[in-house]
Amino acid sequence: AKHNQEVTHMNILVIGCGHVGAALVRDLERIGHDISLVVQDPDQLKRLDSFDDYSFRGTALVGDPTDPDVLRRGGVETCDAVAAVSGDDAVNLMACQIAQTLFQRKKVICRVSDPHLQLLYHKCYGLETICPTVLTEQAVFRALAK
Repeated sequence: AKHNQEVTHMNILVIGCGHVGAALVRDLERIGHDISLVVQDPDQLKRLDSFDDYSFRGTALVGDPTDPDVLRRGGVETCDAVAAVSGDDAVNLMACQIAQTLFQRKKVICRVSDPHLQLLYHKCYGLETICPTVLTEQAVFRALAK
């Protein structure tokens, strides 16, 4: 295994461009990944312009990320990873399920705001889930315990 800082280049499909999605896209591009973005609301793309010293180099598509044709146009068939980080748990779940089952993507990450749903999505659908609610609670807990 390599222990240096070299990043394996990936094509990553990101779904959603709220605060989390925009920052994720910026950070992934900064370390050299190619990003395709699918958003339901074109206004969300303005978030990418709000960062200093950064301009989005990837491709953006406005459409319904729970529609396989939209995901296909967004590059799901050739991407190395999918990260569904929109604010809508149901949209993230559907998009991830489609990416995983229909398009056989191996690395699929699903943001889930509801901690109860996080467990369900992980257990029932075998999805890798990240729950901001749980992460925030844990961080506050650790900060208080210092």
